[in-house]
Amino acid sequence: MTLSNSAYPNLFSPVKIGPFMFKNRVVHASMSTRYVEGGAVTQQLINYHRSRALGGASAIITEPMNVASHQTGPKKVDVFNRKQTQGLRAWADAVREYDCHLLGQIQDPGRGRHEQGRNDAAIGASPLPDDISWTVPHVMTTADVWRLISDFAESALIMKEAGFSGIEMSCGHGHIFHQFASPWSNKREDEFGGTRDGRTQLIRSTVAAIRKACGPDFIVGVKLPGEDGVPGSIDLAEAAEIAKLVGKSDVSYATFCWGTHADTLDLHLPDLHGPRAPYIEKIRELGNHLPGIPVGALGLITDPNEGERAIRDNLADLVMLGRPMVTDPAWANKSQQGREREMRYCVSCNTCWHIIIAGGKIQCDNNPRVGQRDEADWWPQRVAKSKKIAVIGTGIAGLEAAWLAAARGHDVTVFGKSADGGGKTRLHALLPGGENLSSIYDFQLQMGQKFGMKLEMGVEADVSHIAALKPDAVILATGARMTWPFFIPEDYRDPTFFPDLRDVARDLVTKTAHQGGTAIIFDKDHTAMTYAAAEMLKKKYDDVVIVTPRGGIAGDEPLVNRQGIVRRIYGKGIRVMTNSVPVGVDGIEDGQITVRNIHSGETQIIENVTLLTYATPRQPNDALLEPLRALGFAVHTIGDAYAPRFVVTATAEGHRIGNLI
Repeated sequence: MTLSNSAYPNLFSPVKIGPFMFKNRVVHASMSTRYVEGGAVTQQLINYHRSRALGGASAIITEPMNVASHQTGPKKVDVFNRKQTQGLRAWADAVREYDCHLLGQIQDPGRGRHEQGRNDAAIGASPLPDDISWTVPHVMTTADVWRLISDFAESALIMKEAGFSGIEMSCGHGHIFHQFASPWSNKREDEFGGTRDGRTQLIRSTVAAIRKACGPDFIVGVKLPGEDGVPGSIDLAEAAEIAKLVGKSDVSYATFCWGTHADTLDLHLPDLHGPRAPYIEKIRELGNHLPGIPVGALGLITDPNEGERAIRDNLADLVMLGRPMVTDPAWANKSQQGREREMRYCVSCNTCWHIIIAGGKIQCDNNPRVGQRDEADWWPQRVAKSKKIAVIGTGIAGLEAAWLAAARGHDVTVFGKSADGGGKTRLHALLPGGENLSSIYDFQLQMGQKFGMKLEMGVEADVSHIAALKPDAVILATGARMTWPFFIPEDYRDPTFFPDLRDVARDLVTKTAHQGGTAIIFDKDHTAMTYAAAEMLKKKYDDVVIVTPRGGIAGDEPLVNRQGIVRRIYGKGIRVMTNSVPVGVDGIEDGQITVRNIHSGETQIIENVTLLTYATPRQPNDALLEPLRALGFAVHTIGDAYAPRFVVTATAEGHRIGNLI
């Protein structure tokens, strides 16, 4: 039975897609998981999708699979060779149990590659290099293209026979359909090139072949290219003309995606440096060229209010969520039931994408339980015997452990030296593009309050504080501090004169006055927070210079984040000096810093310096560890207090110890 919620009546209204009635408008967009092993449907893959079906999605689009004779990658489910027929059926059955439709994605990357290195097995429309990897594909003959179409249709039929409700053709993102459709990347002279009609022939013929093989009682959806950002390729006008042609085919729904395998790849995973739901009006505009075909909204939709607006204002017929449903598989149910406070929201930092591309199984900054069988709407079980737990530190690792321990029935007291929880993540949330990070500690604090977690804020707990509490266990989550750069002599290491970038950023979020002069950031961090702070510095100083010993910037960020960071840094006029380090601070009183190239030894003087700050590797704040152990307390260190790490590891460690203690 479908529950109703007056807050989102349109989002949770039924809609007919092809031959099927969807119970609501919430669709889980395709996300790779890396749960596949040796081409097999694994239990973890089924668990992941069952959780999203149980969590209220009306349909789920799978990750790309091996759907053609040349596709043999072990990390994609084998469909074409029929070796996984039983697994495919179990997968579809697990989703259908919850009135949810499973749609398999039809895709081939062609020459596109964002992993490191080149793809020697790539096929493509023309002998042109991929802009990211410089992979040049084998050019498909006309017969090769028709064989590919036949393979796609056969795989669609195999999925239909296994109980899938349909397929989605991934025709954007710079994949092979996109490469054929683009006048910039398709230089063919056969029936699959030349005119727009020829360039879209691969898409339209594949739709026709799948429809012929699978009949009318099967969904055939298309994800078409919107603007890809490449001159001479597909802009909004060209996307509209492509949509008109494809719309004449027998498709069940359409959506649109942005960016391509070039310097615009990041556009397909937008972050918070731009507007929320940035493509929704353009998708509606493109959808106007598809009369009678339902259209899906896609791109940085994280909140149910955004989804409700899309349907209410006739901007879309479906709301397609990728990253938000990784973060909370029960996004739909919690929204529909008015339980938004219990929702874990996507922080849009693309950690999931980064880990997948690096070859790991999908993880999430704000969902430590991704892929576990009981993931959807999970709550911890109460303990038989309560313990007294002291948590030192109110960063996201400590708060995750604390709320879980409290939810399990322990008596939990959290000590934090700041007035607010969240630690360095709270500071990052105040910087450009970091807003959604606040949802991590907001959820933790709300759940802690719900389950009786006690907060002692503004207290820098020492051994006496903790000993007076007489805890059964102590969780040390005291974070870490930046190390002093080597070029600042020990006699000069005074944070009053040389503050680290965190202290500078903390000061900047409260200051409005222009500071003037040149600010130098010595960057041995290479994460998003450093560059968000640099953007803020640029608003307050005349000039900002990033000095780094590496050959580029943002090296520890996902490619899709790094592209945006580089674009903004250079676009805002922030200077970058790579392969360089400051020589010392002898000239700082005269406003001068000398910078040396680490390879050539060549030096350069930066003038009018009014701020020298740094983002460097950190050291754990673990001074309490040994004194507490000496007093006989069981002490568990997590997060940066154990060793400096990223958000995804901090929340995972807090979750683990909160469940174990």
